[in-house]
Amino acid sequence: LGYFQTTPGPLMASVDTAWVTVTGKGGHGATPHECIDPVVAVVAMVQAVQTIIPRNVYAMDEAVISVTQIHAGTASNIIPEVATFCATIRSFKPDVRDLLKRRVLEIVAGQATAFNVTAEVDYDWGYPATINHPEEADFAASVAVEVSGEAAVNARSGREMGSEDFSYMLEARPGAYLFMGIGPGAGLHHAAYDFNDDAAPIGASFFARLVERAQPLG
Repeated sequence: LGYFQTTPGPLMASVDTAWVTVTGKGGHGATPHECIDPVVAVVAMVQAVQTIIPRNVYAMDEAVISVTQIHAGTASNIIPEVATFCATIRSFKPDVRDLLKRRVLEIVAGQATAFNVTAEVDYDWGYPATINHPEEADFAASVAVEVSGEAAVNARSGREMGSEDFSYMLEARPGAYLFMGIGPGAGLHHAAYDFNDDAAPIGASFFARLVERAQPLG
């Protein structure tokens, strides 16, 4: 509770989402030779997409591709006409972000040709990376020390692959994003998350002191 952490420079990753719809020719599972199976095509695409990070991205450039959804079929004996999958795609550098998109599109197109299916990719270009401005990050951390004490502030924390729409603010104006702990319990976005009201005075004190330091009365 009341623990702050931040870091100058990249703090959280960009996030993009690829929704892939693969269309073949459905039919009976007993006669696959009369069908064009989109399921095996999706399986191959998912496996191939997982090679992008270790084989196309420089090892020191952090990036993540996680396939989080696969949907296909309605019965045990039917080869469906359509199969879909979804992937979340995260990185810190614009050139790496561009590379990931290009390789996903290339792999899906290539595997579609190999399996004689058609594939459509809805590629959602999401939040950019959250990149703190160094001077503002250090200033905010110094304010956090005044509120919670030096032992409760990590001004050089590691970056993480989560994402945040505050990144747009940081592209427009100098600033910094900080995390503040609210004590034990389920994490943010978890179904059991319950905000700890004891954290509110600490957060309010931080923002009030931030204004007092940044805009002192004459």
